[in-house]
Amino acid sequence: LLTANVYSNPLSSGVRRPAYASTQFRAAAPRCLRTQNLRAFSSLGGTEGKSEAYLEWERSVDWDSLPYNAKEIGLNQAVEMAARRRDTAAARILEKVRRGQHEAEMAGRDVPWYRGGSKDRERYDGVMVMSPLEEQRMQIERTKRQQDQAAAEEVWRKEDELVQYVRSQGLRIDDRDSFGLPMDVSKILNDAAGALSKALSEPTQGPKLISLKTAIDPMPWWEFDPNTIPVGIARVLKSAAGLGKVAVVPPGGVSIPDELLRYVDVNDVDGADVVYVMNPDLSNPNIIHELHSFAQRSRTGDVIVLNGYFGEPSERDGKAVRQLCKELFSGGVQALQFIMEPVRLTRNVGGDPYPLPEWLKASGYKATGNLAITGNSGTGKSSLNNAMRGLRPRDDGAAAVGVKETTLEPTPYDITVDGHEMKMYDLPGAGTPKFPLDTYVRNMGIKYFDLVIVASAGRFTENDLELMDELRRNGVPFFALRTKIDLELRNAESDGTSPDETIQKIRKDLEHYTMLPSDKIYMVSSRRPEEFDFQRLKQDTNDALTRALDVKLAKALTRKLEIKGVWNAV
Repeated sequence: LLTANVYSNPLSSGVRRPAYASTQFRAAAPRCLRTQNLRAFSSLGGTEGKSEAYLEWERSVDWDSLPYNAKEIGLNQAVEMAARRRDTAAARILEKVRRGQHEAEMAGRDVPWYRGGSKDRERYDGVMVMSPLEEQRMQIERTKRQQDQAAAEEVWRKEDELVQYVRSQGLRIDDRDSFGLPMDVSKILNDAAGALSKALSEPTQGPKLISLKTAIDPMPWWEFDPNTIPVGIARVLKSAAGLGKVAVVPPGGVSIPDELLRYVDVNDVDGADVVYVMNPDLSNPNIIHELHSFAQRSRTGDVIVLNGYFGEPSERDGKAVRQLCKELFSGGVQALQFIMEPVRLTRNVGGDPYPLPEWLKASGYKATGNLAITGNSGTGKSSLNNAMRGLRPRDDGAAAVGVKETTLEPTPYDITVDGHEMKMYDLPGAGTPKFPLDTYVRNMGIKYFDLVIVASAGRFTENDLELMDELRRNGVPFFALRTKIDLELRNAESDGTSPDETIQKIRKDLEHYTMLPSDKIYMVSSRRPEEFDFQRLKQDTNDALTRALDVKLAKALTRKLEIKGVWNAV
């Protein structure tokens, strides 16, 4: 009776967990008899043995319109299939019919033995009715989601602490040093020059060669000449080490910014305290001899090589070049490496982060807040996009809307939040043939967004819930959004349900399945933006993007410059 298989969730980074087929737990009659009993209480059965109340109920049901082929397989199995797939809307429809069936059976005392009679009445009053095994599996999944949510909230708490620390130190991305450079760049120059000054000050018995390699991830707000940092290191070194003359030898055809020329001497190595050679190709022994001639013409004989290429260490020429350096520079050779890793914007969950899409990188995602609106096709994402920007469908710059899949590629739109230019992306719907769920998270770069709005025009599907699980695992804030709420209220009113009662039921249902607090759940109508939760959604979105930008800047301002040094190597 219990059939288990193991599947691999394409969004869960290889996590494997059991999925179970439907299970009957009561003592079962022979299959032929059980099938006969099931059909006796469906539209396929005859009228023999049925009460008038039951027959009247049976005639009132449109069996052909019921989901999951309930007419053929029976209500019990159809409800269980809907519950297993988290199809709340279908389960609600089927459960309503099954409650009517139960009431008709009770009225006519037609309750069969395999249904347990009236003692199971409470079991049939819920929206979702599952077997004990299904309930246990759902509880395990819910516990895992709670753990992921708690881990994500801990990450957010630490990020908020970092922002507060940066503010307490008076660090701002708009601040500039006396040379007009951002403070994070000024810190790089000071740290690098300090390490070089220390290396130069160590006593030796002759001229020394220091090989300096840098790996520094630039930030979008670094709007200056590419040679500002290389030459800036020499400029700060001159002051930090108290040097009188620093000779800078740039590559051929490279010009030095005019504002730096008065601090260094370009190509003038005679009598220099140190020779600073930028980006040379030193894989030829003849070039090493030329480098040594620079050292002989200087006052101290010390040479610093920035990002030089000495050939491959494993090849014969590379080994010969390195040996020649050790012979010519009797004061020793030393390799220094400066590494400033990129600002880590995602958690490394289940392996390396997915690759950053080129279209997201090109938009300058690191220096702005990035909002993604996603969900299944046809949920009104493009209409929401327009409403968020105060546009109508036919206005210039409005996103295309329609009943078909109108968003065929990630489309960025500019929005202004508290005076800052930010990006809102209208993403294609997940789970369509063009954008299957197993590659959606990777191709859309979901992990790199600062806020994701998961929109649905009705029930949240398995795709939506899996996407939310992935966002939790990676600490990406997200909102659950129910669109077209005006249509839902209109349908509910036709059934005699008040708007307040309908909204309360929908909100409770969303809280249960998304595991989000009520303040992260929104019900909106793009046609009526002044009503429902739309204004709260806009304000909370602005707050989330502003916070995300503060976190990025705080991480950039507190990046550590890792310095590694190795003696007798270049």
